[in-house]
Amino acid sequence: MVLIHFVVPFLCIKKAIANSLNLATNFAKLENMKFLSFHYFSLIFGILPIFTPLVVQANSDNPNQPGKSPEPGWSLWRPQAEISQADFDSGFSNLELGGYLDFENFCKTSSESDAKVNYWFRLSNSVNRIGTGKVEFGCWVKGRFVPGYSSTAIKRSLGTVSCLRVNSPTKKSLVIWQEPQLNSRRLGVVAHGRTVKLDSFPASIVEVNGEHWLAISSPKKGWVSDGAPASSGNLRLCSLKGGQLLNF
Repeated sequence: MVLIHFVVPFLCIKKAIANSLNLATNFAKLENMKFLSFHYFSLIFGILPIFTPLVVQANSDNPNQPGKSPEPGWSLWRPQAEISQADFDSGFSNLELGGYLDFENFCKTSSESDAKVNYWFRLSNSVNRIGTGKVEFGCWVKGRFVPGYSSTAIKRSLGTVSCLRVNSPTKKSLVIWQEPQLNSRRLGVVAHGRTVKLDSFPASIVEVNGEHWLAISSPKKGWVSDGAPASSGNLRLCSLKGGQLLNF
């Protein structure tokens, strides 16, 4: 019906003009008009398949954007069912455990009473890089994804990590600061390739002015910068020796 609606008017116009004007010239013009109408008709119906998948993706229960890389500094979101395969531990204090329970309660009470709550998690890249980082949990609430809670996470298979090696992208030394900020007192320098000893495990990590800072006990007690959370960092695990992590 749509095709007839487009073609019949053009046939009538073509006949009327052909009877009063030069047939050859106007026929060419009408053919151009027919081509344009077909072009726009095809364009409209050609666009529909492009937008249709977008609607499906918007209604999907997967928080990862199709074809997109993970957010800088983080892994992709994974369903809660894969936690046992993710090689990490978290919840090292009553405060963290209580925070997670509050998050679960929020997800349940905010969802429909009979709806199943889908939980997801992701790990910060520093968990694999230095053994300590963050795990973040999220859930679906009324058709939208809510990243709601994060806590300290460690890489389980590494055991206790106390040694880290300076390995900055610029290959420069790291300054040891008295406090986790650049305007505090300078206590010393650790050259690129040298090692530092963490003052605890999990590592004590704080974020100040867009940088992650780690507390160390050696070569001097103080703080070193691991760079921005989304960066590749300034520290790595110490070398493996005989299959075991080399620690102090």
